Amino acid sequence: MKRLGREHHIYILEPESIPAITIDSGEELMVETWDAFIGERDPLVLEASLKGPATGPIAVNGAQPGDALKVEFLSITPKDVAAHMVMPGRGFLAEEFPEAYPTLIELESGYALLPSGVRIPLKPSMGLVATTPTYRQETASDSGPYGGDIDLKELVEGSTIYLPVFVPGGMLVLGDCHAVVGDGAVAGTGAECSADTHIRVTVEKGMNLEGPRALTPDYFVVLSHGDDLGPAMRQAVRSMVNFLVEEKGMEPYDAYTLCSLAGDVRVSRTFRPISPVKMMLSRDALEQVG
Repeated sequence: MKRLGREHHIYILEPESIPAITIDSGEELMVETWDAFIGERDPLVLEASLKGPATGPIAVNGAQPGDALKVEFLSITPKDVAAHMVMPGRGFLAEEFPEAYPTLIELESGYALLPSGVRIPLKPSMGLVATTPTYRQETASDSGPYGGDIDLKELVEGSTIYLPVFVPGGMLVLGDCHAVVGDGAVAGTGAECSADTHIRVTVEKGMNLEGPRALTPDYFVVLSHGDDLGPAMRQAVRSMVNFLVEEKGMEPYDAYTLCSLAGDVRVSRTFRPISPVKMMLSRDALEQVG
């Protein structure tokens, strides 16, 4: 199996970039990623240089605009010591917590061990997953129809994400693994860690997706984004309803009702210029449709 090391990391998605590696559709790959801080733990250094490294880009033979990349996460293995960082000006309560405050987090026996003594079960997820759009785009803190810094905590081992292809090869990148993170990442980050991630990437021809969608162990998820949470949340709901009507054959009002009873709409991470929103429908409900 091929391996892509974290020395092949980028900070900008460039439509004309040269791939770090090229694989065939259906091929498996081990990808090593940096944590979001590139190993740095000094808040003063981070404040000036936090950029969000992403390993890649990975070109997939046969991927063309209009297709989708199906990325299956076969395993996600955190490495080293994780870190959480309260950063000035970031988080839901930035004015109340204005000082930088780093927390080192040991990863041991399936738990994140906080200095306070609290033990949190590990739930490693890949925070940054993206294809390359047709325009130049930063990797950190942005998201869009190409994916990006989505912080989807449900994107764990055993999950699959589908991403639209915009440029030949798709030019996939991964990064920003979290050993554990809560919805909203309210204080600014998750338990940021480096990782080894085993993926399988398959080209799905002609899907013409409007944005990312994921199948996790418990949910079917559609993702939306925007600089205003209200419209972004409404669009996420609209995308799920459209999926149920157009691809599963449900009547519109029945689909809308199902979303209200067996679905959840949530904010993936803290307020930033672009905030990702997810609409989640239980797999149990979905499997009874169509």
